[in-house]
Formats: sequence, structure tokens, C-alpha cells
Amino acid sequence: MQTPTAPGSQPKIDTVWKACAYGDFETLRSLLGQEPSLVQRGDEQGYYPLQWAALNNRVGIINYLLETGAPVNLADHTGQTALHWAAVRGSLSAAETLLRSGADLSLQDGKGYTVCHVAAQYGQTAFLYHVALRWGADLDLLDNDQRSPLHWAAYKGYADTIRLLMVMDGNMTLADHEGCTPLHWAAIRGNGEACTLLLQGGAQSLLTARDVTGSTPAQLALSKGHRALGLHLADWRRRHEHSGKGGPFSFLFNTQLCPIIWTFIIMMLGMFVHRIMRHPGLVPLRYHPTFVGWIAVLLALSGLVLLYKTTTADPGFIPCGDSAHGSVGQGRKASPATSASRHGERYNHYKQLDSPALWAGAWNQLCVTCKVVRPLRAKHCSVSDRCVRQFDHFCPWVGNCIGQGNRHLFLAFLWVELAAMVLVAAVAALRLHHIAKHEGPATHRAVPWVVCFFVTDLVVGGSVAALAITQASQVARNVTTNELANWSRYKYLRDHEGAFQNPFDRGCKQNCLDAWNPTQATPAPYVLQEESGSKMSLLKMEQGQAAIQDWDSDA
Repeated sequence: MQTPTAPGSQPKIDTVWKACAYGDFETLRSLLGQEPSLVQRGDEQGYYPLQWAALNNRVGIINYLLETGAPVNLADHTGQTALHWAAVRGSLSAAETLLRSGADLSLQDGKGYTVCHVAAQYGQTAFLYHVALRWGADLDLLDNDQRSPLHWAAYKGYADTIRLLMVMDGNMTLADHEGCTPLHWAAIRGNGEACTLLLQGGAQSLLTARDVTGSTPAQLALSKGHRALGLHLADWRRRHEHSGKGGPFSFLFNTQLCPIIWTFIIMMLGMFVHRIMRHPGLVPLRYHPTFVGWIAVLLALSGLVLLYKTTTADPGFIPCGDSAHGSVGQGRKASPATSASRHGERYNHYKQLDSPALWAGAWNQLCVTCKVVRPLRAKHCSVSDRCVRQFDHFCPWVGNCIGQGNRHLFLAFLWVELAAMVLVAAVAALRLHHIAKHEGPATHRAVPWVVCFFVTDLVVGGSVAALAITQASQVARNVTTNELANWSRYKYLRDHEGAFQNPFDRGCKQNCLDAWNPTQATPAPYVLQEESGSKMSLLKMEQGQAAIQDWDSDA
């Protein structure tokens, strides 16, 4: 499927097929006026005018050809229709015109390729999303070799297409006539990103699956010279088989280092009360130091309550699967031509993924693990294995993600504990002052306790102070740790010159109010306001890729 000449050189348009390819309406009308039968005649290669118009997204030409009698589902000698050709370059306007005129999405060419197979072979993600969402296309149909569009996307390495197909419940476990799943083909071609996406989406069980030759994906990658990928797949398999997320030790895995910090705080409190405030070898504290000491103890206990709430609170998990799709919404309304009654259950499932982010082409907001469209600022946490709204970081010390739902609790915990540590340090310093004035055997026995406590408190307190100040600064600016660390990867945090920008900063006061009351804060959008009406990435017509390579060369 190539245009008549190389790009940039337009020859004399003297045939119907060239007129359709280059959009020369006047020439086309003149030629068809002289010989109307040309509308259903192929060129020297056997390709029809409607196919050339569809390939090049010539909507006006397509309408004219259909009005003059061109069959919308007319297939060439390979069995491909105009809709197949529209899928090559992702010609969405042309495809929509053909579909409204009765084009059949389920037609297969001589190799069994449907329109979705062709779109997957050329990485036309927006095209697949369009025909699935608006026209209920079946994304799991198999070609003559028992391969689905997901097989092709994995083979070609189109990450965005893989994301979409997986979120739309593309079957990852289907094996073709060679026993290869999509993971096998991604490994054969050395497509590391494709392998990672498939594994993140639940294909871990396929790491042990064998093709007709008895090879696993890791073995196929190694045999094709992709050593790094083969070792990566083998390592992923070992980690999956020895994962600590289940079994009798799952509690320890889930809580991470949280028991340690609980033990540390309780031990420090016990040491402070019995070895700093009430040590028998030290003179009793006066009223004011005693009052300060007990205030510090109450603050530390209050910090433990906040720590418990931070650990057990929902950090802003986005519901997985079908339960999440109601929040995905906010997309455009379905047209009358795409009613649920027409497409049934499959159409209803696809419509649940209607999102302005996907209409704008933000495919990286698809989470293949949770099967949802993430709003801006959300991120999938590899430890908790969930997507978290306004993700900040995963804190092993509290055993939970820090996100929109518990960030204020985490910040309060830090500052309350910091205040307690400052107060106990002051009392310990006073004790050191008393020790310097009063010498004696009993006093000497208290020195190691006081010094050890004071030094430990200063060291740990310095770390807590740094974290508390950093978190407070970020809350005041309405930015997260993850965003500051990875801002160059997020388009919404870069201006037109590539410099950092924060579109969510509403001023220090409002930022703090939003953080402290997350249930009342404005939720993060799926696209920024200036992008919400744009469909440029959706409507962009990409250049066709190289011809599909022979599978036998890699099998």
C-alpha cells in the first residue's frame, strides 16, 4: 500500500486512482464522467479508487465515490477493503465516513486480517480506540494463524497499542498455531517495553508457557540474541515464583518497616521516661522541665495515632477493573449510530473507557495492571500494586503509599513527632547540664543513657526535620515528590520551552487547605483545560510504516 510516487513529487494526475490518492476532485469527476465504470475498476496492481482515497484520508473523494456507486466493502485481490487501507495510516475521518456508509469491521482479507489486525500492525492506537469505542469493534478476532491484534502489537513493539488492547481486555493467553502468546513474540523481537507491559498486565504465568518447540519466552529471547531481555525475563520469573506478597509472611511484606518505627518510638519513650526524667541517679526535675517532658510524651503518643491513621488510611487508590470506569467518564457522548443496543455487552465495556485523556491521545495514562485510565498526577505504585491519586511516594516506614488521601496525615505525623523530639532533646540537654554540675557514682551510671538518648534523638530528629520541611514545602506549592523527581517525563509539568511549570499551584493558602481536606479539594483532571478540546493527536494522520515482515524469519 504505497502512494504512486515518493512524498514531495506529484506527477501528472491522469488516472482515477492518482486523482483519488492526491485528492484531485476535478480530475476525478472529469474522468468518471467519461467512464463511470472506473469507480469499480482496479489499477494495474488491482487496487480500487476507494482504497487510495481511504489510505490518504480523502473524505470528500470518498463521499463522491460512494455516491457514484463504489461498493463500500469492495475487496481487492488480497481481500482487503477500503477500511483496511484506512487503518494503515490511521485515517480516522475516512474510516468514520466508510463506517457510516456501511463498512464491515469484521471482514477479513486473504490472511485473515481484520481492520483491527492492520491497525495493530501499524501501531494506529487512536484508530483502534475509535473503532472500538464508537463502533464496537471486536479486538480479539483471530487471523488465519490464530493471532490476535495483541499478538501483532507485541511483535511490532507498539507500546501504546499494547496498553490500549490490554486495558480493553485483549486476551494475553491466546497461543497461535506455533504455540506463541504475545509475550513469546515480544521476546522473539527483543521488544523489552512490550514484555514489561504484558508482565505488568498479568502475563507472569506465561513466563513458563512453551511454544511448539518447547521454548519459554526467556529462552526465545536468548536464542534470538536478546541476552539482556532474556535474563530480565528469567529474573522476573524467579521473583514471581518467590514473591513475598502471599503466604504466612504477607503481613510483614505489607507493613514493610512500619513495625520498626513503632518499636523505635516506644523504646525511645520508655528510655526518656525511665532513664532521663526519672533516673534514680539524677536529681528530680523541677516543675517546668517535668511539664515539658510530659508534653513531649503526649506529642509522641499523638504521633503514633497519626502514624496508625497514615498506615491504615486509603491514600487515594483508584478502583481497579470495571468498578473504576464510572470515574473514568467525562468523555464525549456517544453518537446515535453507536447505541449500546447496537453493540451489546462488548460496546458497553468499551464505553466505560471513554475518557478525554484517551481522545487526546494520552495513552501513557492507561494502567495495564489496574485496567483504568489514570487522571493526571496519579501513578501506579509497584509496591502496593495499585494506582494512587496524586501519588507522592511509597514510604516503607509507614507501610503505605503517600497520596491524596493520607498526605496530610503523614505531614502531621512528621511535625508532631519532630516537636516531640525537639522537646525531649531540650530535657536531655538539661540533664547533661545537671550531670556536669553533680558528680557521683549514681550520676556516672546515668551518663551513658543520657548521652545515647541525646545523640540518637539528634540524628533521627535531623532526618525527620529534613523530611518534614521538604513535605511542607511541597504541600505549600501543591507538588509531589514523584512530580519533582520525574517532571521531565510529564508533559503537563513542562511549558512550551521544556522548563518546569506547575499548573496546579493555587497559592500557598489554598494549596494547604486542599491538602488538609482532600475530600473537598478539586480532583486532578484527566487533561489540562487547554488540551481538553483538542483532538489533534486523535485526528493526526501518521505516515504508513514499512511493509509487514514475514513471520517465518523470526519463528
